[in-house]
Amino acid sequence: MAETRPTGIRIGIGLQRHGGGGMAVRTITCIPGVTGDWRHPGGGACYDTRGFYGLNWPALWRDDLRRTPARALHMTRLGEGLVDLDRPPVKVLFIYASNPVASVPHQTKVRRGLARDDLFTVVVEHFLTDTTRYADIVLPATMQIEHKDLLIAYGHLYLSWNEPAAAPPGECLPTTELFRRIARTLGLDEPALYDSDDDLARQVLDSGHPSLAGITLDELKARGWMRLAVPDPFVPFATGFPSPSGKLEFVSERMAHAGLDPVAGYTPAHEASQRDTPLARDYPLALITPADHYFLNSTFANVPLQQRRSGVATLRIHPDDAAPLGITAGDEVRVANARGAFFAVADVTDRVRPGVVASTKGHWPGDSKGGATVNATVDERDSDMGGGAVFHDNRVRVERSAP
Repeated sequence: MAETRPTGIRIGIGLQRHGGGGMAVRTITCIPGVTGDWRHPGGGACYDTRGFYGLNWPALWRDDLRRTPARALHMTRLGEGLVDLDRPPVKVLFIYASNPVASVPHQTKVRRGLARDDLFTVVVEHFLTDTTRYADIVLPATMQIEHKDLLIAYGHLYLSWNEPAAAPPGECLPTTELFRRIARTLGLDEPALYDSDDDLARQVLDSGHPSLAGITLDELKARGWMRLAVPDPFVPFATGFPSPSGKLEFVSERMAHAGLDPVAGYTPAHEASQRDTPLARDYPLALITPADHYFLNSTFANVPLQQRRSGVATLRIHPDDAAPLGITAGDEVRVANARGAFFAVADVTDRVRPGVVASTKGHWPGDSKGGATVNATVDERDSDMGGGAVFHDNRVRVERSAP
């Protein structure tokens, strides 16, 4: 997951494993490195703060308990995993803390995979989402005010403890308890599978890392939050960078080992940069999908107040692109490519440049005309840096909907 800036220039300073077990590239822009602003608080050299939490993630992953290697499938390529994979095929799917029908690329393919008769799907949820409609069993989940949780952050340096403020209604259970009960039903005898939420939190905090000095679960429970044991103000690279040389590397051997250009530079997008190719002729507009101001990705997109604030899905299109298509502001348009299509209302504006259209992500398919959203048009390829989804590398054509 690389931070992008208008310059299009990046410097890689290493690879770091995050909680999902994937590889993400920590990046910083060249400008703070050249100007020296990385030496000052707020100097623009950090993408997020997760890397500063020296937690004992392996205690949570427990990869040491694997008796045989496990196959790993990418959630951003869920359609591929459910439709194309047959050695062996996926027969059971357990989904929690996610609504992939609304949030994963190649929406049409994902739905085709979830609709398989030979797939048994369990979804842990609070609401009737587009994904739960494909579930064989729906298990009711607790909300944040109903379960314990240890929280870190993307953007600050505080750990916090979430103590339940209300008892769970009905049969709602925390995900951790669901896994404990599944282990018990399966007759598994590994003690670690039955650790309590407090036990899990203590293990994660027991890393010996300097950033957690003086931070214990008991103290967190008493105070609610604690700042990492780092200087205030915190200048993370004041004593060196997390690179083999200890310096900010304009040429990175680790980038080369990852199969990337070791020198910071610009790589054109696979689809959006094409000109005078069959793909560009069939789909002349590049579609980007920024966040909606009233949703958090697809979270809160079912809340009536937020739906009213957001309004119907819109497509921003430049006047130079709209005029030849006979599209005027307020027209309903169909946005399509070979992967799928969705409907939106045209917003003719110079806030996007010619050749580019934009529509926000987050709407639920079930609340959208035609039962589809922007993700119906997005490919499930991996990005070259970080292996993330390619939500902004997408070519489409736009046409005015029939009255």
